[in-house]
Amino acid sequence: MQEVQLAGCVITDDRGRVLLLHRNTPDLQQWEIPGGKLDPGEDPRTTAVRELREEMGVEVTVDRNLGTRTFVENGRTMVYTWFLAQITAGEPRVLEHHIHDNCGYHDVDELAAMPEELSPNTRNFLHEISQGNIRF
Repeated sequence: MQEVQLAGCVITDDRGRVLLLHRNTPDLQQWEIPGGKLDPGEDPRTTAVRELREEMGVEVTVDRNLGTRTFVENGRTMVYTWFLAQITAGEPRVLEHHIHDNCGYHDVDELAAMPEELSPNTRNFLHEISQGNIRF
């Protein structure tokens, strides 16, 4: 099975809500943590920062690594690294309109009540929070 390396940023607002993007493509409609695939030779932290710039038009500073988990999607093993980050410039907005149609901050309890609307990666992230493995 093919393995794909991904990385993204977990950003929270002053109320502890998590920033997510809504993917709306013919194949997938789901809320997801902003991020994407590592380019050749790129490290996960650099990818996470680049993806936030490309997807949402914000500059971020990474505070720390929150962990790495895997999931299977479309017959591929996805290896995703999460970084806790802070926005240092810009306001989050959808830039890739052919992929995403919305973005916003969501309460963790709200997300836990709608697992069918979340990406496998976001479900993994919520599971790690509920187990006490991730704190932010």
